[in-house]
Amino acid sequence: MKRTLLILGFLALALLACQAAALTPAQHASAASAATPTHAPVTEGNTTDEAPPPVLLFTIGIHIEPLGETAQGYKGGKGNYNAPGLLQKHANDMDLLASIVESHGGVMTIQTQSPFTTAAIANNNTILADLAARGHEIGLHFHEDAHLGKNPERLRGEEWCAIMQEEIGYIQQASGVERVRYWSGGNLYPDLFLAASCAGLDINSDWKNPKTQSTPLELVGVNPWRPSGGTDGEDLTAFTTHDPNGPVIFLPEGQYDQENFASMRRSQESGGDQAYFDYLAESLYASLEAAQPGMVNVFHFTVHPGEFRGDPARPFEVIDKFLTEVVDPLVAEGRVQWATYSQMADLYIQWEAQQTTP
Repeated sequence: MKRTLLILGFLALALLACQAAALTPAQHASAASAATPTHAPVTEGNTTDEAPPPVLLFTIGIHIEPLGETAQGYKGGKGNYNAPGLLQKHANDMDLLASIVESHGGVMTIQTQSPFTTAAIANNNTILADLAARGHEIGLHFHEDAHLGKNPERLRGEEWCAIMQEEIGYIQQASGVERVRYWSGGNLYPDLFLAASCAGLDINSDWKNPKTQSTPLELVGVNPWRPSGGTDGEDLTAFTTHDPNGPVIFLPEGQYDQENFASMRRSQESGGDQAYFDYLAESLYASLEAAQPGMVNVFHFTVHPGEFRGDPARPFEVIDKFLTEVVDPLVAEGRVQWATYSQMADLYIQWEAQQTTP
């Protein structure tokens, strides 16, 4: 807890040193229509010689899939968390990966859902509580068809809200956390942000079209924003339009240049694990170039339990190598700082407050 507060305090001081003028409606409109939108645009006067270099907030997210029958009676992907063997295997994988990240001074955001949560409760598995106690954030990963059935987009927002709240309840019971703020998933539901807000969630990221396994480049970048609405996967107008009163903060994943960046890690055509992490390094450096003084700048990527485990004698070596060779030097230079998704969002909220301060 002390480490988290120190990180957050240091980042807040760095950002407060670069105050920007209040954003105008015209600036927001310009950002929404740009080819590579800057949803919280730089204002005049915040790129002076006196401004310190921008800081890029960084973390790793974990998506836990709905393997087996969920709490609502639907079946998810291959495998079954209701069988204790798989539950314990993936718990061990996450514990080991968390230890590696912690050895680099880092924190992660673990996103989960039933049946992992319900199985953990039934089997007295404390992995989520353990990770939360070690400073990692616990959020919701929501595969809507695994909890709402087929064609969930036809359902009312109140139904989405109720099931999201049910899933959050299992997370709280399995992890002991009092509040869950972040979620990923439900991406093709136009009223998603209203439903999520109803459920008490206020931070979102990792948008990918589940039908195409791709992310439109209109949604990449390094500066968070508040979408004015969701999307059906075709019309991104509301999603890419900043609404200062929007209930949800969206954290883009970084300055990626390929629409399949979120799914290419599973493609052998991409060259395997090392080639994927080479691409992550390139995207991280591009994100540093895109980072702006006086702004909140973010970069993150996602893994799944057991993914990139590699050689059993050197588990997760490719991730450890990436952190050692790429991330650690940038942290030492003060250009990159570890932060959970909620910490990123809290710094964005502080930045917003600066824009309205005379």
